[in-house]
Amino acid sequence: MLFETAAREYMDDKARRLRACTLAGYESALALHVLPRWGGVELESIAPEDVQAWVDGFELPGAAEKAYKTLRQVVRWAIRRLGVRMYDPTAAGVELPRKAARRPRTMEAGQVRSYLRALWGHECEAVAICSVTLGLRRGEACGLKWSDIDLRTGEVRVRRSRQVVHGHEVVEAPKTERSARSCWLPRFAVRRLRALRRGRSGWLCELSPDAVARRIRSACRRAGAAWTSMTECRHTWATLAVEAGVGIETVAMMLGHTDIGTAYEHYIVPRPRICKDAQREVERLLLNG
Repeated sequence: MLFETAAREYMDDKARRLRACTLAGYESALALHVLPRWGGVELESIAPEDVQAWVDGFELPGAAEKAYKTLRQVVRWAIRRLGVRMYDPTAAGVELPRKAARRPRTMEAGQVRSYLRALWGHECEAVAICSVTLGLRRGEACGLKWSDIDLRTGEVRVRRSRQVVHGHEVVEAPKTERSARSCWLPRFAVRRLRALRRGRSGWLCELSPDAVARRIRSACRRAGAAWTSMTECRHTWATLAVEAGVGIETVAMMLGHTDIGTAYEHYIVPRPRICKDAQREVERLLLNG
C-alpha cells in the first residue's frame, strides 16, 4: 500500500473523530512535509534510517517534530486499523532535533493591572478579563457566553471552544474531557463583569477569535500598556498562581490539564520570587527546626 493511500484513509477516518483545528494541523503537515517525501512510497519499504535522514534534513526543529509525529500516526494507524503487515520504522528510536528552550512571555502582577486598565470599556474587555484571570485557552475565552457565567458565585462553565480554521469560525467541544470544567473568578472580576453585562446575552464578544486577539493587542499598544498574547495570558495566570502560593495540582485543575506534569513543564515560569520564597521556607526549617 502506498503511503498516500494510507494517509487519505487515515484523514477520512479522523475527520469524524478529531477537532477541526487538530485535523487542520495534520492536513498542513501532510501537505507541506510528509506527502512530498513519502506519498509515492510503499509503506512496507519505509526504513528507519530513511526516516532519520528525512528528519535530519529539516531546518526548523518544530516542523521536524510535527512532520515526524504525523508520519508516525499514519503508519501506526495503518498497522492497527488496515492490518498492514510491516515493521514500524518509527519504533526504532528516531532522534528528533533539539528545540531551543522557549520561555513564555508572561506578565507580572502590575503588568496585568496595566493590561486590564488599557481594556477598560473596550468591546473585548469581558473576554480579556476571563482570559487573564482564569488561565483559559484563547478558544475557551472566546467561546464563553454570558449564560456560562454565574455573576452571583463567580462560577464560569467552560463548555465550548471557538476556533478559526482555514479562515472560517468553528465552534467545537473543549480540547479534552478535563477541559470541560468550572472555574471561579476573583471578586474584582465578578464586580466588573456585572457592570459590563447590563442585560447583554450571547457571546462575551461577537468578534471572531482572531479579531479579538488583534484588537486587544492594538488597544494595549495605543495605551502603552503591557501586553502578551491570549495564549501567554494562560501562562501568566499559572505563574502568578504559583507565585501566590497556589499548589501545582490546583493550577493543573484550573487549566484543565489531564496531568500535573503538563502544567509544570509548559506553563510555570521559574521567577526569582517563587524560588526565593521557597528558599526562605527551607531556611526557616533549617535554622529553626
